[in-house]
Amino acid sequence: MFTQIFIRVEFPHMKNTKQIRLSVVAFLFLLSASAWAADYKITIRGGDDLTFSPKPDMSKPPIVEKTKYDVVVVGAGLGGLSSAVYLSDAGKKVLMLEKEAHLGGLAAGDVDRHGIRYNRGAAYWADAFDEEQKILDHIGLGDYKKQYPIPAPTDSYLWKGKLYEEFWEAPVISEMPASFALFRHELEMEDKDGLIPVQPIEEGKNMALDQLSTADWLKSLPERMAARKDEESKKIYDNFKKDKRIDPANPMKDVYGLVELYTRSALGGLPDQVSAMAFANFYIAEFITRYTSPNGTGEASAKMVKMLKARAKLVQIKTESTVTKIVNEKDDTRVQYTHAGKLYEVKAGRVVFAAQLRFAPKIIEGLTEKSPEQAKFMNSLQYSHCFVHVVRVKGHPYRASYDTWVRADDSKTTDFTDFILGRWMDPKIKAYEGMRDFKKNPKDNYGIFTIYHNFQHPDEWMQDRANVIPQDHFNSAVKIAVDGLIKNLDPLLKEKWGTKLEVESVETNRWPYALMVVRPGHFSKLSKIMRQPFGHVFFANNNLGTPAVEEALFRGHCAANNVLKSMDAGFKQEEWSRCPLATP
Repeated sequence: MFTQIFIRVEFPHMKNTKQIRLSVVAFLFLLSASAWAADYKITIRGGDDLTFSPKPDMSKPPIVEKTKYDVVVVGAGLGGLSSAVYLSDAGKKVLMLEKEAHLGGLAAGDVDRHGIRYNRGAAYWADAFDEEQKILDHIGLGDYKKQYPIPAPTDSYLWKGKLYEEFWEAPVISEMPASFALFRHELEMEDKDGLIPVQPIEEGKNMALDQLSTADWLKSLPERMAARKDEESKKIYDNFKKDKRIDPANPMKDVYGLVELYTRSALGGLPDQVSAMAFANFYIAEFITRYTSPNGTGEASAKMVKMLKARAKLVQIKTESTVTKIVNEKDDTRVQYTHAGKLYEVKAGRVVFAAQLRFAPKIIEGLTEKSPEQAKFMNSLQYSHCFVHVVRVKGHPYRASYDTWVRADDSKTTDFTDFILGRWMDPKIKAYEGMRDFKKNPKDNYGIFTIYHNFQHPDEWMQDRANVIPQDHFNSAVKIAVDGLIKNLDPLLKEKWGTKLEVESVETNRWPYALMVVRPGHFSKLSKIMRQPFGHVFFANNNLGTPAVEEALFRGHCAANNVLKSMDAGFKQEEWSRCPLATP
């Protein structure tokens, strides 16, 4: 089946030939990738970037709602949901506005027609720090260590056609260039040295890693290790110096290849774009047990949605409702939003802005003029678009690992980064030793792979998406990912298990502006300023830190506490909370 595609491109905003070349390259890439054949069904879910710029009928005044709320929460990802839970705990009347058709944001799960649960976005979370544990207890996930540990092998690395299962364990590391052992040891030592704080990361005592990009930090690792005096560090460094596989001109090159996959997948950018502190905060968890439910982090959002829906007298939720304007007034706020093509206006005492911060200066009236530095920092934030492809295949051809990272010899930054075996926690698989055995095949014939595939685009390419048919754009992403999966995995499947990938259908979940690129200096320069309330508007998105579950839960709870403090000068937050309460 061949699909003929027509694309119209205009460049009204181009200012120089460099921009034109970038857009032409993007256009040719899109065109070549879109003209392809497929014999399986493709379903596109989630909004595209046009959902951030709705065009309501402005010829009519907004429909003014009669109900006044204590708080309007903008965005129903984990941060917005967490905020709404704690605000309604305090008896506040809350209106949640979410631009997508579903709640939970990137932490979304679903159930298909066979009753199989799967995740549509964020996959797992790490060990909780004390405050996060309190929040998880509160929303009903406190026993996650018993219910949701991911058994070994958690991670594998398909590198140059060879599969390294559980590649951070000693037997596997010994097979790999000694730069991998050096990387792991130095990262763990820097964690012991107190260089990797938990939320709020910007309150850490030592911001040294935030001054470096991940790429620069990687280059510095041999020198850092050489300076250590303990015997284990000396031994690892000596092995590193003796390893003939190491390129003296670029000794961390092999580790960089793996790290680049990770920064693109989890942090939205390349290693030279991402703060070493953000990377270290994320990656240190890769060496310990991680956790997930049958629908990924969707379990956290599902539990909070259930709590909020049970509070119908206090909480109203509206999906497919995009906020277009927030206006601070003397004692309260006015919020305008679109729904079903109509413009609405509602009043509230406070607003929690839990959407992408880059859009705050465009939506919050007066922010740029009255808080220019805060607006400047928000405008400077960069994002990548996250595509999560749920690939349904015949049978269960691959059962080697939960998460497999893929780097071929001809790897490009437009390739997918990793895929997750989607049914390892399927309830139909019998439990053993307190965990699910993802290596045991279900008895049915419904296999699932979840592919993680992020893109970065020149800003000018994204300014006017009306000039490109969104469906074609996302079909291209499907082809790149599925073709790449088959190309890299099929030879291994044939050699090791005598199986192959037979794709039946693909559901592509598109998450525009999903991952903020946490650049060097983010925590030491930006976070403290961006988190400050503007009038009656409080910020909760995990754009204040890293794009992580723990960050979102923390920021939502913290925003709720700041709102409650602003309403009641006598408010005392929980003794366990590290939330910085804003000064008046």
